[in-house]
Amino acid sequence: MNHNFTVEEVNLICVFAGESRGEVIEDIERALLYLDDPDMVELSNRIIGKLQNMTDEEFERLKLIEAD
Repeated sequence: MNHNFTVEEVNLICVFAGESRGEVIEDIERALLYLDDPDMVELSNRIIGKLQNMTDEEFERLKLIEAD
């Protein structure tokens, strides 16, 4: 399955980089409670959806490099 992540999505995933896909999802879900920016909420939910639709093996193969 193709999981194209935008630069913004990759950057946010890098902020929450954890040991596993599940840990990243949980961390982003916890952060959602504190977000007031609708764009950040939408971005976070989009990332969660993409992460939930991939396997742990696919996540481990991702090349997650934060953009400057």
